[in-house]
Amino acid sequence: MNPSAPKSNNGWPSEPPVVEEICRVIRANSRFLICGHARPDGDCLGSCLGLYGILQEMGKTVRFFTPGPIQEFFHFLPNIEHTITTPPQPIEGEIVIYVDCGDFDRVDELYRPAGFVINIDHHLSNATFGALNWVDTEAAAAGEQIYRLARALEVPISRNVATCLFTAIMADTGGFRFSNTDQNAFRAVAHLVECGANPAAIAEAVFENRKPQAVWITGHIYQTLKYEFDGRFVWNEMRRDLYEAAGGDEFEPEGLCSDMRAIAGVEVSVLFHETPEGWCRIGLRSKGKVNVSELARMLGGGGHHNASGAYVKEPYESARDRALETIRAYLAARFEQPDALTAATAVAPKE
Repeated sequence: MNPSAPKSNNGWPSEPPVVEEICRVIRANSRFLICGHARPDGDCLGSCLGLYGILQEMGKTVRFFTPGPIQEFFHFLPNIEHTITTPPQPIEGEIVIYVDCGDFDRVDELYRPAGFVINIDHHLSNATFGALNWVDTEAAAAGEQIYRLARALEVPISRNVATCLFTAIMADTGGFRFSNTDQNAFRAVAHLVECGANPAAIAEAVFENRKPQAVWITGHIYQTLKYEFDGRFVWNEMRRDLYEAAGGDEFEPEGLCSDMRAIAGVEVSVLFHETPEGWCRIGLRSKGKVNVSELARMLGGGGHHNASGAYVKEPYESARDRALETIRAYLAARFEQPDALTAATAVAPKE
């Protein structure tokens, strides 16, 4: 049996009707533009490039646009050299497929597509902005949805596509550690390995390929963590002078906010990032019952129950302070400490 051939629906739930509608549009058209969000992560890049390969296998003409920037350790992904990072000129009859994007602005606030829009995403906060919207909040990653789309299209999965989609699912599940890792995620990646994905090589490229500057930043962040609510909440910030001192790279080390959450006793971690423009980007992570997607929506962002974020276009310090006030009030209610808002202060962990 050819392992790259799409399998039967054994163990897979029936897809919603919109998936067949998407398949119909794909089969009936020849030109496609795939759009991924700004500052693309592993799920965004892997799922977009996986779809790129699937459409090419079908004989389609395909373009892939993300505003970037793209971190160097993702350069191993097949077809990444074809990425467009400046808003593309529209082409008549081109179908636009947004992948892993909650709304238009996650791609580029100045870019609006001219063509028919398909929206494929797994975020609860998705604005359902497409003519066709496949938003599956139960999917572990957008990469899982693209894998299922390949099955629905009955397109064989090549080694290159398998590499991209495995990367996507692995990245958004934190190496299969996060609470979104379910049987469907494992079912998908098992087949992707059969199709040629190399788990060890992909994990090494994504998780074990850090620049010395990123390690230096990580050390600084850990040395200056701010603990509140008896160690249940930890936060820190990356100011521009910090990443400039590390060599001018505005990227925070991959997974740093999630790693902060991994500290014993911590239930919520928040990492503020001052952008080159002086705005405020916020990463929020949690364990268990605390739903940081609610917090993210209060701050103008969105995401998942245990992993969310927001981007606030206000001067950094005022945005950070306002966000901290909101976060502390929210956590005070959740942690059943009504007086914690006024009592919360940054403390160092006990020796």
